[in-house]
Amino acid sequence: MINFVLTPDWVEAILGTIEGLSFICSSLIILRFIIVALSIANFFFCYWVGLGTAENVSILLLAILHFSLNIYMISLFYYSRSIRCVPIGWRDTYKNYFFLFLPFEFKNMLKFGDIIKHKNKKSLKLVSKNSEFENLAFVVDGEASITIENDVEVAKLKKGDWISEFSFITGDKTSANVISNNIFAISWSKATLENLKIKKPELFEKINSLIARNLCEKLIRSNKK
Repeated sequence: MINFVLTPDWVEAILGTIEGLSFICSSLIILRFIIVALSIANFFFCYWVGLGTAENVSILLLAILHFSLNIYMISLFYYSRSIRCVPIGWRDTYKNYFFLFLPFEFKNMLKFGDIIKHKNKKSLKLVSKNSEFENLAFVVDGEASITIENDVEVAKLKKGDWISEFSFITGDKTSANVISNNIFAISWSKATLENLKIKKPELFEKINSLIARNLCEKLIRSNKK
């Protein structure tokens, strides 16, 4: 019969082995949870053996560092995926129209964009007919009119609609004017979108998916007229 006595050396060896094996984990967030658990185990270890040696003091300090850093990163991970990270004034827009994005992705999209606010009797021209694609815009509130020759209105754009989406998709010149007396929108420049396509292709694809959904809604609206 083998008599096994759990000594501090054994505990230290076991914890070190678990820590080494934890790096096999492919999920970063799970790895952080494992490191937090190991840090707590090291707290108890130091309480058990005391801080009589420099080695044990070093173990405690590293445990505190690992615990603090990984708790912070775990909190940041979940906060960035919570709607709380989205500015309050944008939360309804996110929930109703940008739901394909993770909250932190939508927050980044807001940073990349430019805000358009206009409320005046004099119309603001958002898009000129037969011009090269320059900006893709989203109507957050208000409305805009699509006009052709002699300012004849052919369609209305309302809250939740995209502006210049056809030119964005096809690369062709714009086919009509877009004007508004009362609009709150956010727009992204051509350069920003091209940069997004290269560096964040997953966000670029999500924009395309949202536009496709909105185009279907516009088609349904036009068929009801």
